[in-house]
Amino acid sequence: MTHLRPQQGFTLMELIITMVIIGILTAIAIPNYTAYIQRSNRSEARNALLEAATWMERWRTERGSYDTPGAAGTPPATFPFTQVPAVGTAKYTIAAPATPAPGTTYAITAVAVGVMAGDACATLTINQTGQRTFTTGGAGTQELCWNR
Repeated sequence: MTHLRPQQGFTLMELIITMVIIGILTAIAIPNYTAYIQRSNRSEARNALLEAATWMERWRTERGSYDTPGAAGTPPATFPFTQVPAVGTAKYTIAAPATPAPGTTYAITAVAVGVMAGDACATLTINQTGQRTFTTGGAGTQELCWNR
């Protein structure tokens, strides 16, 4: 007498349904994850700008001006901020370009490059008064670019 064992395994229909469910979850998860990573990179750039602004204020306190001594309108030659992150592949480049009012003003910018080039907040800027502005590469807002 042979005993019939019940068959084990999955039917083709069960596998297809499982694959469809995984596909739907992936379609939802990937854009959310990408937005999270962009927000994280943007936050890192904002922090670098705030740190650079603090550095500029310290420079002015020590030297009495925001520019290089003997070179009016030229940002400090030792300005230590060039990119975000500081090492590795740049996601933002940081610069303190010459200003129209030498020694009394500055504007530090972080420009999105590389994987962040298509970001909604293409350029973040902070000046000597603490004013935070941005130029948009899409649907950027003050809330999105500086507060989130």
